[in-house]
Amino acid sequence: MYVNRDTMKALGQSAAAHLNARRARTWTGFSAAWMGLRTMVRVGRRLDDRFFPEWREQPVREPVFIFANGRSGTTMLHRLLSWDEEHFASYKLYQSIFSAVSWQRLFEKIGHTPWVGSLGRKAVDAINETFFSGWEGIHELGIDKEEEDEALFVMALESPTVSLLNPFQENYQRMGWLDAERPERRRAFMDDYEAALKKHLFAVGGDKHFLNKNVFTAPRLKTFLERFPDARFVYLVRHPAEALPSWLNMFYEKWITHSPELPHDSPQARELAEMCFAYYRYVLAIRNELPSERFHLVRYEELVRDARPVVEGLYAWMGLPLSESYRAKLQAFSEKQRGYQSAHEYSLEQFGLSRDWVYEQIPEVYEAFGYER
Repeated sequence: MYVNRDTMKALGQSAAAHLNARRARTWTGFSAAWMGLRTMVRVGRRLDDRFFPEWREQPVREPVFIFANGRSGTTMLHRLLSWDEEHFASYKLYQSIFSAVSWQRLFEKIGHTPWVGSLGRKAVDAINETFFSGWEGIHELGIDKEEEDEALFVMALESPTVSLLNPFQENYQRMGWLDAERPERRRAFMDDYEAALKKHLFAVGGDKHFLNKNVFTAPRLKTFLERFPDARFVYLVRHPAEALPSWLNMFYEKWITHSPELPHDSPQARELAEMCFAYYRYVLAIRNELPSERFHLVRYEELVRDARPVVEGLYAWMGLPLSESYRAKLQAFSEKQRGYQSAHEYSLEQFGLSRDWVYEQIPEVYEAFGYER
Protein backbone atom coordinates (compact mmCIF):
# COMPACT_ATOMS: atom_id res chain seq x y z
CA MET A 1 0.00 0.00 0.00
CA TYR A 2 1.22 3.44 -0.94
CA VAL A 3 2.13 5.99 1.73
CA ASN A 4 3.62 9.46 1.37
CA ARG A 5 6.78 9.19 3.46
CA ASP A 6 7.54 12.90 3.15
CA THR A 7 4.26 13.66 4.92
CA MET A 8 4.99 11.01 7.53
CA LYS A 9 8.36 12.63 8.25
CA ALA A 10 6.86 16.13 8.42
CA LEU A 11 4.12 14.98 10.79
CA GLY A 12 6.68 13.34 13.06
CA GLN A 13 8.82 16.46 13.20
CA SER A 14 5.83 18.68 13.90
CA ALA A 15 4.52 16.34 16.61
CA ALA A 16 7.90 16.33 18.34
CA ALA A 17 8.07 20.13 18.28
CA HIS A 18 4.58 20.63 19.75
CA LEU A 19 4.25 17.63 22.04
CA ASN A 20 2.44 17.76 25.38
CA ALA A 21 0.58 15.14 27.39
CA ARG A 22 -2.83 15.87 25.89
CA ARG A 23 -1.61 15.85 22.30
CA ALA A 24 0.50 12.79 22.95
CA ARG A 25 -2.63 10.81 23.82
CA THR A 26 -4.44 11.97 20.70
CA TRP A 27 -1.53 11.48 18.33
CA THR A 28 -0.51 8.12 19.79
CA GLY A 29 -4.07 6.82 19.57
CA PHE A 30 -4.43 7.98 15.97
CA SER A 31 -1.07 6.51 14.96
CA ALA A 32 -1.98 3.14 16.46
CA ALA A 33 -5.38 3.14 14.78
CA TRP A 34 -3.88 4.20 11.44
CA MET A 35 -1.30 1.42 11.48
CA GLY A 36 -3.86 -1.16 12.59
CA LEU A 37 -6.33 -0.20 9.88
CA ARG A 38 -3.64 -0.25 7.19
CA THR A 39 -2.75 -3.77 8.30
CA MET A 40 -6.39 -4.86 8.09
CA VAL A 41 -6.74 -3.38 4.61
CA ARG A 42 -3.55 -5.08 3.48
CA VAL A 43 -4.82 -8.44 4.76
CA GLY A 44 -8.22 -7.87 3.12
CA ARG A 45 -6.65 -7.11 -0.23
CA ARG A 46 -4.61 -10.31 -0.12
CA LEU A 47 -7.79 -12.24 0.61
CA ASP A 48 -9.46 -10.49 -2.33
CA ASP A 49 -6.77 -11.71 -4.70
CA ARG A 50 -7.36 -15.25 -3.51
CA PHE A 51 -11.15 -15.39 -3.18
CA PHE A 52 -12.42 -12.58 -5.45
CA PRO A 53 -9.84 -12.23 -8.26
CA GLU A 54 -12.63 -11.09 -10.60
CA TRP A 55 -12.47 -7.63 -9.02
CA ARG A 56 -9.62 -6.81 -11.39
CA GLU A 57 -11.99 -6.95 -14.36
CA GLN A 58 -14.47 -4.53 -12.79
CA PRO A 59 -14.71 -1.34 -14.90
CA VAL A 60 -14.87 2.14 -13.36
CA ARG A 61 -17.20 3.74 -15.89
CA GLU A 62 -17.85 7.49 -15.91
CA PRO A 63 -17.34 8.09 -12.18
CA VAL A 64 -18.97 11.22 -10.77
CA PHE A 65 -16.96 13.46 -8.45
CA ILE A 66 -18.86 16.15 -6.54
CA PHE A 67 -16.51 18.75 -5.09
CA ALA A 68 -16.30 22.27 -3.75
CA ASN A 69 -14.65 24.31 -1.07
CA GLY A 70 -15.88 23.22 2.34
CA ARG A 71 -19.41 24.03 3.56
CA SER A 72 -20.82 24.51 0.07
CA GLY A 73 -23.43 21.76 -0.11
CA THR A 74 -21.42 18.71 -1.22
CA THR A 75 -22.79 16.44 1.52
CA MET A 76 -26.38 17.39 0.76
CA LEU A 77 -26.07 16.82 -3.00
CA HIS A 78 -24.07 13.62 -2.56
CA ARG A 79 -26.62 12.05 -0.24
CA LEU A 80 -29.48 13.05 -2.52
CA LEU A 81 -27.85 11.30 -5.48
CA SER A 82 -26.87 8.33 -3.29
CA TRP A 83 -30.58 7.53 -2.88
CA ASP A 84 -30.54 6.46 -6.54
CA GLU A 85 -28.96 3.05 -6.06
CA GLU A 86 -30.02 2.02 -9.56
CA HIS A 87 -27.39 4.31 -11.11
CA PHE A 88 -24.86 5.12 -8.38
CA ALA A 89 -22.61 3.38 -5.89
CA SER A 90 -21.34 5.59 -3.06
CA TYR A 91 -19.08 4.81 -0.18
CA LYS A 92 -20.30 4.50 3.34
CA LEU A 93 -17.52 5.49 5.70
CA TYR A 94 -16.69 1.95 6.79
CA GLN A 95 -16.46 0.88 3.14
CA SER A 96 -13.82 3.51 2.37
CA ILE A 97 -11.85 2.64 5.52
CA PHE A 98 -11.95 -1.13 4.93
CA SER A 99 -11.40 -0.93 1.17
CA ALA A 100 -11.46 -4.63 0.38
CA VAL A 101 -14.20 -6.88 -0.98
CA SER A 102 -13.50 -9.43 1.77
CA TRP A 103 -14.15 -6.98 4.60
CA GLN A 104 -17.24 -5.48 2.98
CA ARG A 105 -18.79 -8.89 2.37
CA LEU A 106 -17.96 -10.00 5.92
CA PHE A 107 -19.53 -6.89 7.50
CA GLU A 108 -22.64 -7.28 5.34
CA LYS A 109 -23.02 -10.90 6.38
CA ILE A 110 -22.67 -9.97 10.05
CA GLY A 111 -25.24 -7.21 9.63
CA HIS A 112 -27.76 -9.61 8.12
CA THR A 113 -27.36 -12.20 10.89
CA PRO A 114 -30.23 -11.50 13.38
CA TRP A 115 -28.66 -11.70 16.83
CA VAL A 116 -25.16 -10.77 15.66
CA GLY A 117 -26.61 -7.89 13.65
CA SER A 118 -28.29 -6.50 16.77
CA LEU A 119 -25.01 -6.51 18.65
CA GLY A 120 -23.32 -5.02 15.61
CA ARG A 121 -25.84 -2.17 15.54
CA LYS A 122 -25.02 -1.36 19.15
CA ALA A 123 -21.31 -1.49 18.35
CA VAL A 124 -21.77 0.88 15.39
CA ASP A 125 -23.75 3.32 17.54
CA ALA A 126 -21.02 3.21 20.19
CA ILE A 127 -18.30 3.86 17.58
CA ASN A 128 -20.25 6.79 16.14
CA GLU A 129 -20.78 8.30 19.58
CA THR A 130 -17.13 7.87 20.57
CA PHE A 131 -15.34 8.92 17.40
CA PHE A 132 -17.79 10.91 15.29
CA SER A 133 -19.65 13.16 17.70
CA GLY A 134 -19.00 16.88 17.97
CA TRP A 135 -20.26 17.94 14.54
CA GLU A 136 -23.98 17.41 15.20
CA GLY A 137 -26.00 19.86 13.14
CA ILE A 138 -22.87 20.77 11.15
CA HIS A 139 -21.93 17.58 9.34
CA GLU A 140 -23.65 14.34 10.28
CA LEU A 141 -20.90 11.76 10.40
CA GLY A 142 -21.02 8.04 11.14
CA ILE A 143 -19.23 4.89 10.15
CA ASP A 144 -22.46 3.65 8.50
CA LYS A 145 -23.31 6.95 6.74
CA GLU A 146 -22.70 7.86 3.10
CA GLU A 147 -19.37 9.62 3.07
CA GLU A 148 -16.52 10.79 0.90
CA ASP A 149 -13.46 8.79 -0.14
CA GLU A 150 -11.09 10.77 2.10
CA ALA A 151 -10.23 7.72 4.21
CA LEU A 152 -8.29 6.39 1.20
CA PHE A 153 -6.20 9.57 1.18
CA VAL A 154 -5.72 9.60 4.95
CA MET A 155 -4.49 5.99 4.81
CA ALA A 156 -1.86 7.16 2.31
CA LEU A 157 -1.10 10.43 4.18
CA GLU A 158 -2.07 12.37 1.05
CA SER A 159 -4.64 14.52 2.82
CA PRO A 160 -4.91 17.81 4.72
CA THR A 161 -7.50 16.03 6.90
CA VAL A 162 -4.64 15.04 9.20
CA SER A 163 -4.46 18.68 10.27
CA LEU A 164 -7.61 18.02 12.31
CA LEU A 165 -5.23 16.16 14.62
CA ASN A 166 -2.15 18.30 14.12
CA PRO A 167 -2.65 21.89 12.98
CA PHE A 168 0.98 22.82 13.70
CA GLN A 169 2.39 22.36 10.25
CA GLU A 170 4.27 24.80 8.14
CA ASN A 171 2.71 25.18 4.72
CA TYR A 172 0.35 22.27 5.35
CA GLN A 173 -2.09 23.59 2.77
CA ARG A 174 0.16 21.93 0.18
CA MET A 175 -0.43 18.56 1.84
CA GLY A 176 -2.54 16.36 -0.37
CA TRP A 177 -1.84 18.47 -3.47
CA LEU A 178 -1.68 15.36 -5.60
CA ASP A 179 -1.35 17.20 -8.92
CA ALA A 180 1.97 18.65 -7.70
CA GLU A 181 3.46 15.27 -6.75
CA ARG A 182 6.07 13.55 -8.89
CA PRO A 183 4.54 11.41 -11.69
CA GLU A 184 5.72 8.15 -10.12
CA ARG A 185 4.04 9.06 -6.81
CA ARG A 186 0.80 10.00 -8.54
CA ARG A 187 0.79 6.70 -10.40
CA ALA A 188 1.54 4.71 -7.25
CA PHE A 189 -1.28 6.35 -5.31
CA MET A 190 -3.75 6.10 -8.18
CA ASP A 191 -3.00 2.40 -8.63
CA ASP A 192 -4.17 1.90 -5.04
CA TYR A 193 -7.08 4.32 -5.46
CA GLU A 194 -8.40 2.75 -8.66
CA ALA A 195 -8.11 -0.71 -7.11
CA ALA A 196 -10.20 0.48 -4.14
CA LEU A 197 -12.91 1.81 -6.46
CA LYS A 198 -12.96 -1.42 -8.46
CA LYS A 199 -13.27 -3.46 -5.29
CA HIS A 200 -16.16 -1.33 -4.03
CA LEU A 201 -18.06 -1.50 -7.31
CA PHE A 202 -17.47 -5.26 -7.48
CA ALA A 203 -18.64 -5.68 -3.86
CA VAL A 204 -21.91 -3.79 -4.32
CA GLY A 205 -22.57 -5.48 -7.66
CA GLY A 206 -24.20 -4.18 -10.82
CA ASP A 207 -23.17 -1.79 -13.55
CA LYS A 208 -23.14 1.45 -11.59
CA HIS A 209 -21.32 4.76 -11.61
CA PHE A 210 -19.03 5.40 -8.68
CA LEU A 211 -20.36 8.51 -6.93
CA ASN A 212 -18.17 10.57 -4.63
CA LYS A 213 -18.00 13.93 -2.95
CA ASN A 214 -14.93 15.53 -1.45
CA VAL A 215 -13.97 19.07 -0.51
CA PHE A 216 -10.29 18.28 -1.16
CA THR A 217 -10.73 17.22 -4.80
CA ALA A 218 -9.59 20.49 -6.40
CA PRO A 219 -5.81 19.83 -6.20
CA ARG A 220 -6.38 16.27 -7.48
CA LEU A 221 -8.36 17.15 -10.62
CA LYS A 222 -5.63 16.60 -13.20
CA THR A 223 -4.54 13.35 -11.59
CA PHE A 224 -8.11 12.05 -11.59
CA LEU A 225 -8.55 12.99 -15.24
CA GLU A 226 -5.34 11.20 -16.18
CA ARG A 227 -6.67 7.99 -14.66
CA PHE A 228 -10.39 8.44 -15.44
CA PRO A 229 -10.66 10.45 -18.68
CA ASP A 230 -14.43 9.86 -18.82
CA ALA A 231 -15.00 11.19 -15.28
CA ARG A 232 -17.67 13.80 -14.59
CA PHE A 233 -17.04 16.65 -12.15
CA VAL A 234 -19.83 18.54 -10.38
CA TYR A 235 -18.53 21.73 -8.79
CA LEU A 236 -20.57 23.56 -6.16
CA VAL A 237 -19.81 27.19 -5.47
CA ARG A 238 -20.92 29.35 -2.54
CA HIS A 239 -20.08 32.94 -1.62
CA PRO A 240 -16.55 32.62 -0.13
CA ALA A 241 -17.23 34.95 2.79
CA GLU A 242 -20.23 32.84 3.81
CA ALA A 243 -18.66 29.40 3.38
CA LEU A 244 -15.30 30.17 4.97
CA PRO A 245 -16.25 30.83 8.63
CA SER A 246 -18.30 27.62 8.82
CA TRP A 247 -15.38 25.68 7.33
CA LEU A 248 -12.89 27.17 9.79
CA ASN A 249 -15.20 26.34 12.67
CA MET A 250 -15.32 22.66 11.65
CA PHE A 251 -11.56 22.42 12.05
CA TYR A 252 -11.50 24.57 15.17
CA GLU A 253 -14.00 22.29 16.94
CA LYS A 254 -11.57 19.39 16.53
CA TRP A 255 -8.41 21.39 17.24
CA ILE A 256 -9.56 22.41 20.71
CA THR A 257 -10.12 18.79 21.75
CA HIS A 258 -6.34 18.34 21.86
CA SER A 259 -5.10 21.96 21.77
CA PRO A 260 -7.62 24.00 23.80
CA GLU A 261 -5.23 26.93 24.05
CA LEU A 262 -5.57 27.66 20.32
CA PRO A 263 -7.56 30.89 19.80
CA HIS A 264 -10.07 31.31 17.03
CA ASP A 265 -7.83 33.83 15.30
CA SER A 266 -4.75 31.61 15.24
CA PRO A 267 -2.13 31.51 12.47
CA GLN A 268 -3.38 27.99 11.79
CA ALA A 269 -6.88 29.27 11.01
CA ARG A 270 -5.48 31.85 8.61
CA GLU A 271 -3.37 29.21 6.90
CA LEU A 272 -6.43 27.03 6.49
CA ALA A 273 -8.23 29.98 4.90
CA GLU A 274 -5.34 30.47 2.50
CA MET A 275 -5.61 26.82 1.50
CA CYS A 276 -9.23 27.46 0.55
CA PHE A 277 -8.23 30.42 -1.60
CA ALA A 278 -5.66 28.27 -3.40
CA TYR A 279 -8.40 25.75 -4.18
CA TYR A 280 -10.67 28.45 -5.63
CA ARG A 281 -7.89 29.74 -7.87
CA TYR A 282 -6.94 26.27 -9.04
CA VAL A 283 -10.48 25.40 -10.11
CA LEU A 284 -10.76 28.67 -12.03
CA ALA A 285 -7.56 27.82 -13.87
CA ILE A 286 -8.71 24.31 -14.80
CA ARG A 287 -12.44 24.58 -15.46
CA ASN A 288 -12.04 26.27 -18.84
CA GLU A 289 -9.80 23.40 -19.95
CA LEU A 290 -12.60 20.88 -19.37
CA PRO A 291 -15.33 20.24 -21.96
CA SER A 292 -18.90 20.89 -20.89
CA GLU A 293 -19.68 17.17 -20.68
CA ARG A 294 -16.99 16.81 -18.00
CA PHE A 295 -17.67 19.87 -15.79
CA HIS A 296 -21.00 21.05 -14.37
CA LEU A 297 -21.48 24.04 -12.09
CA VAL A 298 -24.05 24.09 -9.27
CA ARG A 299 -24.72 27.17 -7.18
CA TYR A 300 -25.17 26.54 -3.47
CA GLU A 301 -27.97 29.08 -3.12
CA GLU A 302 -30.00 27.29 -5.82
CA LEU A 303 -29.41 23.89 -4.22
CA VAL A 304 -30.59 24.96 -0.76
CA ARG A 305 -33.53 26.91 -2.20
CA ASP A 306 -34.93 23.89 -4.03
CA ALA A 307 -32.82 20.81 -4.66
CA ARG A 308 -35.25 19.08 -7.03
CA PRO A 309 -34.64 21.18 -10.19
CA VAL A 310 -30.90 21.15 -9.49
CA VAL A 311 -30.85 17.35 -9.39
CA GLU A 312 -33.08 17.12 -12.46
CA GLY A 313 -30.64 19.38 -14.31
CA LEU A 314 -27.77 17.12 -13.27
CA TYR A 315 -29.54 14.04 -14.60
CA ALA A 316 -30.21 15.77 -17.91
CA TRP A 317 -26.51 16.72 -18.12
CA MET A 318 -25.45 13.12 -17.41
CA GLY A 319 -28.04 11.67 -19.76
CA LEU A 320 -29.60 9.50 -17.04
CA PRO A 321 -33.32 8.82 -16.55
CA LEU A 322 -35.06 9.55 -13.25
CA SER A 323 -37.27 6.76 -11.99
CA GLU A 324 -40.69 7.63 -10.60
CA SER A 325 -39.72 6.36 -7.16
CA TYR A 326 -36.62 8.58 -7.11
CA ARG A 327 -38.66 11.58 -8.32
CA ALA A 328 -41.01 11.03 -5.39
CA LYS A 329 -38.10 11.03 -2.94
CA LEU A 330 -36.79 14.27 -4.45
CA GLN A 331 -40.19 15.90 -4.22
CA ALA A 332 -40.62 14.87 -0.58
CA PHE A 333 -37.18 16.22 0.23
CA SER A 334 -37.85 19.55 -1.50
CA GLU A 335 -41.08 20.01 0.44
CA LYS A 336 -39.31 19.28 3.71
CA GLN A 337 -36.37 21.46 2.72
CA ARG A 338 -38.49 24.62 2.48
CA GLY A 339 -38.92 24.70 6.24
CA TYR A 340 -35.27 24.16 7.12
CA GLN A 341 -33.11 26.84 8.68
CA SER A 342 -29.63 26.28 10.07
CA ALA A 343 -29.25 26.77 13.82
CA HIS A 344 -25.59 27.75 13.43
CA GLU A 345 -24.14 31.13 12.60
CA TYR A 346 -20.44 31.87 12.25
CA SER A 347 -18.58 35.04 11.45
CA LEU A 348 -15.25 35.80 9.86
CA GLU A 349 -14.54 38.29 12.63
CA GLN A 350 -14.31 35.58 15.30
CA PHE A 351 -11.36 34.17 13.33
CA GLY A 352 -9.72 37.57 13.01
CA LEU A 353 -10.75 37.94 9.36
CA SER A 354 -13.08 40.20 7.41
CA ARG A 355 -15.15 40.19 4.24
CA ASP A 356 -12.85 42.82 2.74
CA TRP A 357 -9.81 40.63 3.42
CA VAL A 358 -11.44 37.62 1.76
CA TYR A 359 -12.32 39.68 -1.29
CA GLU A 360 -8.79 41.05 -1.54
CA GLN A 361 -7.37 37.51 -1.64
CA ILE A 362 -9.57 36.20 -4.46
CA PRO A 363 -11.25 39.05 -6.39
CA GLU A 364 -11.14 36.87 -9.52
CA VAL A 365 -13.45 34.34 -7.84
CA TYR A 366 -16.00 37.03 -7.01
CA GLU A 367 -15.86 38.25 -10.61
CA ALA A 368 -16.09 34.75 -12.13
CA PHE A 369 -19.22 33.80 -10.19
CA GLY A 370 -20.85 37.21 -9.87
CA TYR A 371 -20.62 37.56 -6.10
CA GLU A 372 -20.84 40.96 -4.46
CA ARG A 373 -18.01 42.13 -2.27
